[in-house]
Order: sequence, then structure tokens, then C-alpha cells
Amino acid sequence: MNYQILLESYAIGEGINKNELLLLELELDSQLDSIKFSRTQGCTEKAPKHICEAAQVCEGSCWINCFASILDKANPLPLGTKSREAKVIDTLLDNNYLMN
Repeated sequence: MNYQILLESYAIGEGINKNELLLLELELDSQLDSIKFSRTQGCTEKAPKHICEAAQVCEGSCWINCFASILDKANPLPLGTKSREAKVIDTLLDNNYLMN
């Protein structure tokens, strides 16, 4: 199952189980590494409005922003650890996907 299908399921109210969370973590890491080398990654395309709403991010956000936000909500990191969403934003800024 790919991350878009899992996010679609989450958007309609289905939960994400522990195994799916592990897969999403691996996929997020893979996507973060890929966007450093290729500008044609699907994860940097705009996510549909309902996905942005479910992720509680601004409409028009990239799939990877939604992905990270949902992971942060479903599997929070320990206090004092940089959120996944912040890591995504840093990576997008560092690779000129976003303007400072």
C-alpha cells in the first residue's frame, strides 16, 4: 500500500495501525532523501483539499507536508525532538522547493 492510499483512508476517518505507521516512517525518510536529488517527486505535488484538511495543514500544501503532519499526530515524537513536519519544511527550503 502506498502512502497516498493510507492518507486517503486516514482522511475518511480510518485509523493507521502500527505496521502502517512503520511503513509510513520508512516512506517519509525515503521521500526526504529523494527530493534532494530529483525535482520530479510526486510527494512535492499539491495534495487535494480533503487531505490537507485531514492533516490540518494549509490548503495547497504538498503531499509530503500532509504525510509528515499526519505521522506527527498519529505517532508523536518525544518532547524536545524536531517534528517530522519541521524536518520536511527544512528539507524543502534547503532544496529550493519553497522560498525563504
